[in-house]
This record gives sequence, C-alpha cells and structure tokens, in this order.
Amino acid sequence: MRCTELQELASAHAVGASTAAEAARIEALAADDADLRAELASFRDAAAAVAIGQPATSSPSASVRAAVLAKIACTPQAMPGGTAGSSEGFLFRFRDEGEWQPTPVPGLRVKLLSVSKDLGHRTILADLAPGASFPAHDHGGSEDLMVLSGDLVTEGRTLQAGDYLHAGPGTHHAALVSPNGCVALIVDPIPAGTPETEDTVPA
Repeated sequence: MRCTELQELASAHAVGASTAAEAARIEALAADDADLRAELASFRDAAAAVAIGQPATSSPSASVRAAVLAKIACTPQAMPGGTAGSSEGFLFRFRDEGEWQPTPVPGLRVKLLSVSKDLGHRTILADLAPGASFPAHDHGGSEDLMVLSGDLVTEGRTLQAGDYLHAGPGTHHAALVSPNGCVALIVDPIPAGTPETEDTVPA
C-alpha cells in the first residue's frame, strides 16, 4: 500500500468517514505498526481540536428574530404541495385602511369592514366619542358586539376591552353610552339599500 493511500485511510478513519471495510483494514494494519498507531492518534487529536474550536451555535438576537418573523409574515407562503397562497377570496383591512364615516348620531362614526351577502350580515367598526350615546333601538336580526377599546354601558352592564354582547332578533336595546369613548366591532344584518358596490368579500 502506498504511503499516500495509507494516510488518506488513516485520516478518514480518524474522523469517522471510512467505510466498515476500510476501518477494519486500517485497524488490522495498525495492530502490527506502532508508527501507524501513532499517526492515527495524531489524526484523532487534530480532528478533536478542530471540533472544539468551532464556535457554538447561538440564538439570534431579539431584534434579528423580530425582523425575520416580520418578513415572513408579509411574504406569501407556499401551500403544502402547491404554490404561494393567493389572496383571491380574502379581504384584508389593516389598521389605517378605510375611511371613517360620520353618522346622524352625534359622536358616532363607523368604518365598514365587509359585507357578506351570502350570510346576510356586515361587519363594521364603531367609534363612539367620550360621553356620546347611541339611542335605544329594536333588533330585527341578531347583532354581535365586542368592545375593542374604551368602555360601553348598556343594559345595566359596563363592557370594556374584550367584552362581548349578543342581542337576539326581536330584542329591544336600551341606549348605549360610552363614558370615556370606545371602539367596538359589530356584526349585524345588512341594512336595506346597501349599495352593491360596497366592500364585499369576494366569493
């Protein structure tokens, strides 16, 4: 066996890269050759030194992790077994999008989020100024309301951020008052005469 070939076998064996046959061969040769045993030991020491000298894998800083996650969040992701997701059939409304519209009720403005004609309801944001009130009214259909911020007093209860109210069809709703102002998410029946051109969720 040539010296170069023997060194290659010895170095591969030292780092665990030799085949079973090569390992058996080099071990058999080393059993009768003190110089080869010494060379194997030298290769093992060198491999260990390289391994120890490798920098440990560290977690990214909080700022780097946040930046990566933010990039992922705004990048269309590939669907399993398919291509990147499509926005068809979805309607996004971000915090600063859409226009607040005044209403005949003093201190109340609303922002339409969507109209789901297949279900017969719409979703809106309602912003009631501090001290403003929404007058008593009757519900022809179910209404769901969740307070997102501020406070809202109705039916003898005070609702705060995260509190929810469901009003069934045919209920009479007493006035709603907001001592400190509030923003609420409301899902209610589509009012008669809603234009077809309103922001309708695509089918």
